[in-house]
Amino acid sequence: MKAAIKTSGLKLLNNRKIKVFVFFTILTTIIWLLIELSKTFTSTAFFKADYKNLPKDKLLQVSPVSQVEVTIKAPGFNLLKYKLKAHKINFNLNNLSKKGSSYYILPNSQLSNINAQIIGETEILNIVKDTIFIEVGKNISKKVPIQTRADVKFKIGYNFIEKLKVEPDSVMVSGPKKYIDSIKEVSTIPFKISDVYENIEKEVELVIPENLKNIELSHQKVKLIGEVDKFTEGRIKIPVSIINEPEKVTVNPFPKEIEIIYQAGISNFNKINENSFTIVFDYKQYERDTTTQFLTPIIKQKSEFVSTIKLIPNRIEFLLQK
Repeated sequence: MKAAIKTSGLKLLNNRKIKVFVFFTILTTIIWLLIELSKTFTSTAFFKADYKNLPKDKLLQVSPVSQVEVTIKAPGFNLLKYKLKAHKINFNLNNLSKKGSSYYILPNSQLSNINAQIIGETEILNIVKDTIFIEVGKNISKKVPIQTRADVKFKIGYNFIEKLKVEPDSVMVSGPKKYIDSIKEVSTIPFKISDVYENIEKEVELVIPENLKNIELSHQKVKLIGEVDKFTEGRIKIPVSIINEPEKVTVNPFPKEIEIIYQAGISNFNKINENSFTIVFDYKQYERDTTTQFLTPIIKQKSEFVSTIKLIPNRIEFLLQK
């Protein structure tokens, strides 16, 4: 019994010695680490790059490098802070250098201003990238049309009374000249709808091509407006009209009339009459090919309320009298 108690006491004593040893080892390590971190070291770290004071007559066309590597001299505590998290430094662009058509800055020529931005016993000795190119140019604006990407499918017998409208129908685009010059139009996002039988009024977003940077639009969205109506078929006969007929030649057409079969919305159907169409046959067609026996119609004008048109016959015979 006494032997068991003695053995247990020895184990407890040994455990206590181990704990004391571990504690002092950790404490010594911490003290050594604190002493080391209080010393000054020279190493490299990465800083975020920001750019200030660009001359008013210039505009950044492309964002310059966003991060630079620097050689830094600092106490271990500060150095560890810069290693763990990239801090920001500002480069001054008010005095750009130029070679040919390229602008640039020499970062190491700005070390005094950069070090003034650093807090504490820290000094930036060198910036590894010795030249940073700055792409600058002019900012311009121009007005371009909007291209709709609408896929509209109607219920049978329905259609637009007139072409789908866009409000506004154009937009001002602004940005670097080299990008703006290439923009001929701005399109909407794809818009798809089916079984349409009522008026459409839909707001859709505009799309800027992904490869174009720093572009701004005067409008981010436009409105698509379409008046929809049920369409019905109508028929009208009009006299054949010959144009460019020579003075000493009489053209006798056969038949004397042509029939127009058209589709129009019910709400505007009564507005359609003979004056809604101008269809002619050109004598010069025969002059270009004297072997032809037929003249084909030319639709010079039709009512905006008419969606489709079919002519019967779709060509006429003729007899010349001199």
